Amino acid sequence: MPTAVDVIRQLAPKAKTNYVDAFADGDALLGQFGITTPLRSAHFLAQMLHETGGGTVLFESLYYTTPERLLQVFGEGQHSAAVRPGEVQGLLRNEPALAERVYGLGNPRKARELGNAQPGDGYRYRGGGVLQTTGRANYRRMGEKSGVDFEAQPDLVVDPAHALKPALHEWDEGQLNAAADRNDIRTITLKINGGTNGLDERKAWFDKLWALLRGGAAKTEAWAAAADDDSTRALQQALNDVGAAPKLDVDGLAGPSTEAAIRWFQQAAGLTVDGVAGEITWAALHQVLARTRVGSSPEAPQA
Repeated sequence: MPTAVDVIRQLAPKAKTNYVDAFADGDALLGQFGITTPLRSAHFLAQMLHETGGGTVLFESLYYTTPERLLQVFGEGQHSAAVRPGEVQGLLRNEPALAERVYGLGNPRKARELGNAQPGDGYRYRGGGVLQTTGRANYRRMGEKSGVDFEAQPDLVVDPAHALKPALHEWDEGQLNAAADRNDIRTITLKINGGTNGLDERKAWFDKLWALLRGGAAKTEAWAAAADDDSTRALQQALNDVGAAPKLDVDGLAGPSTEAAIRWFQQAAGLTVDGVAGEITWAALHQVLARTRVGSSPEAPQA
């Protein structure tokens, strides 16, 4: 299997030297956290390359030049900051002011969530490093885990000697090796991002990485290399019970047939068709299953 740094050099030629150097000296640390298989490496690097714009972003950029774009990202109905049009002029081309409004005391709920208690914390502890650690409380917690005072010296989160540490501790906290073993990029993204922002781009990075990291298994798709999973078995059985045709093999592997069955169900039930069995899809499945169990044969999904 190629090393992580070799893959980064090939796929992200513009990556900052901070990251390249961190991965060049990071094999032992990656091994310590169990990122030693093609699936785990591909998922970890996919998240890293998305979060850092292909390795080109050390700290989150809050430099906006147009009101339209700023409001699209942080405006009312888009972000908890709910920036109003009348505020925009004072926030354009002014990263410290925007950071304070979005992550700091100008957005009290988010500030409490991130532990940003002092003026200037929004900018000082903006997203930084391999997985874009954000907020004073997270800089402090990751520093305690890493044995590095990131709270007192935030720039250390992108220092090559330490850059991998907060990301790997975050990965470990989320038990994301297990999710990677299942090839569950959605769960990984939820843990890293808090939502599913950029999921398609993360998948695109993963596909590129998998093509390089799967090594001798040249024709092995990621889903086929994944570990079987009880929750996937339950999903496959539920889809069979509501009439998936052809019936799925209940093998715990979320391959193309399972995704196609999910899409079939979502379309039939009037849901957003994305092939992902999220909470809404599962709720709809349970409703159909409950009706089916009353009768003697599977009932077609209904919106």
